Amino acid sequence: MGKIMALGEMMMRFSPPGTETLKQHTSLETFYGGAEINVAVALSNLGTETEVITALPDNPVGDAALAYLRKEGVQTGAVQREGNRLGTYFVEKGTAERPSKITYDRAYSSFSRWSPQETISDSWFQDCQILHISGITLAISQEARETAYALAKKAKEHGVQISFDFNYRSKLWSIEQAREAFEYFLPMVDICFAGVKDLTNILNYNVSGDADGEEKAYRAFMQDYGITWLASSRRRPFTNLQHQLSGLLLHASGGRAEAPVYDVSVYDRIGGGDAFSAGILHQILESPEALKNMSEMITFAVAVGVLAHTVPGDAFCLPKEDVNAFLNSQQGSDIAR
Repeated sequence: MGKIMALGEMMMRFSPPGTETLKQHTSLETFYGGAEINVAVALSNLGTETEVITALPDNPVGDAALAYLRKEGVQTGAVQREGNRLGTYFVEKGTAERPSKITYDRAYSSFSRWSPQETISDSWFQDCQILHISGITLAISQEARETAYALAKKAKEHGVQISFDFNYRSKLWSIEQAREAFEYFLPMVDICFAGVKDLTNILNYNVSGDADGEEKAYRAFMQDYGITWLASSRRRPFTNLQHQLSGLLLHASGGRAEAPVYDVSVYDRIGGGDAFSAGILHQILESPEALKNMSEMITFAVAVGVLAHTVPGDAFCLPKEDVNAFLNSQQGSDIAR
């Protein structure tokens, strides 16, 4: 079936245990993450062949990060070893009344200063069907943005589909900077993950408040940029620890599917959107007749996202069997109507 590759920065996360704050902590738990890395790890756990393209420091910290990827079954042939810093970030997990808080420490990381345009290998795209990139990579640095552009162009030359998640982060850049970068990158995109706020706040689409208006804006966006698939996760928070999740999937041919609404007790929210994206990409690659199975595709992806909220760490680490078991258990009153 081929594989899915992901370009992005790998980071180390530090979290105080439980719901302690950094000021209170006496120890820190460590996890590995990064938006595209999370997608690759989730895909591997779902049974899809994956590989990451990134730069890790050439030191013991980089060795440990590489070992994590290999443990999760992610191929590392395109990982470059250079520089001396792995980006880090700190997550203080919230409570029902207090939201989680993230503090980044990623400046001058190996990935952010990596410029591999002259060394991009055609061999990277052998058997590759989809290349996944997010707006976070475009935001990290000029070098990372140019790397993403060059890699996407090379992938398109090999007939690879480009997957893109908006993943706008206001701590990394302004809306104006994001708009310029996205408008340049989006014409190469085949599969897109975006929400209504992305279209309105970043791309200036006019969206009315009802569901029909939202879908009309999505369709206009897909037509403007030649998007084949668009997936949007929907989240309704009641407290910081009690949410409802659903999702919408659209195809350029007019196909449409919407997932049921699931109640979620949030243990760790970080990476939930990446798990949803992985669920969609897994289904696009693995389903022989995707257009006929859009309802199953979006429901499966939302289920992956739901389960990602129930385990610690950034990346979805459960097997596909657990997703199917969860779906089978949700045929009754556990689905919010």
